[in-house]
This record gives sequence, structure tokens and C-alpha cells, in this order.
Amino acid sequence: MRRFTILLAFLLLLPASFACDRKTSDKDLVYVTAYDALRTMNQPTGVFARRHKSMFCDPRSRELYAQKHIAGAVSLPFEDMTLEAKGILGKDTTVVVYDSDYNDVLARAASKRLLELGFDRVLTLEGGLKAWEKAGNDVATGVPTNAPELPDKPVR
Repeated sequence: MRRFTILLAFLLLLPASFACDRKTSDKDLVYVTAYDALRTMNQPTGVFARRHKSMFCDPRSRELYAQKHIAGAVSLPFEDMTLEAKGILGKDTTVVVYDSDYNDVLARAASKRLLELGFDRVLTLEGGLKAWEKAGNDVATGVPTNAPELPDKPVR
């Protein structure tokens, strides 16, 4: 039984050790204002001047997201990012990561995590949600549309 437990723990931790194949630092981060984020997300690029898919990513808890978030943002809590980012965000997406305030470190950590996971177009919103609101942009409330379903019956 003990061997099985050790083997199971090893197998569960093994994918996490290979999840991040790039090392990053704060020098790799690209900071944008609310205005620059919107301009970048709506700017046509590429050979045929098409807009890339883009989205806001909220790495805070789902509870904080429900209280207030950038309208249309995807909820991707930091602790779930390694396992869920590729399925939710898509590889060729411009991602603007934000947190609550000017001094929060969560957006920086989440931006670095996305870069380590292989996302190339990652921007970090300076001032987070506070700066977004101060610039006069819309915020929303409510449960994220990509939140996991709750079971109908209690799990025993």
C-alpha cells in the first residue's frame, strides 16, 4: 500500500515538473495601460491585417472575480493556471492579465506563468482593476461562465 501511495504521488507530481519549460523574470513582462490594452487588442495585425483573438485574464479567486471584474474577462485562478490555461485561452491569443490594484503581485506572477507555459502574447495591465475603472472602463459582477459545475448531490 505504501509503495502504491508513493508511486501515485510521483505520477501526480511528474506532469507539474514539466509544465513550465521556459524560465522568466520581471524583465520579460510587458506592461500596458488600460488604453494601450484596448488599442492592442483591437489593432489588426498579421499578413491579412486580421485581429488576433484576445482576452482579459483574471488570475484572482473566483470569489473576487464574482465581486467585480473587467467585463468579458476570463476567470483563470492562478492555482489552476498550469492545468487549464491552454484549454481556456488558446495558444495564439493575446492575453491581458490583471489583478486588483497597483501593488498586487498576482498579475505579474500569472503573466510569468503564462509565458513559461508557452504563450507569446502576454501583457500585464498596470494598476489592475483599479486603473481600469479609473480610466472609465466597464466592470461586471457575477460568477464566471467558465466556472466548474457544482454537483447536484453532495459528494461523500
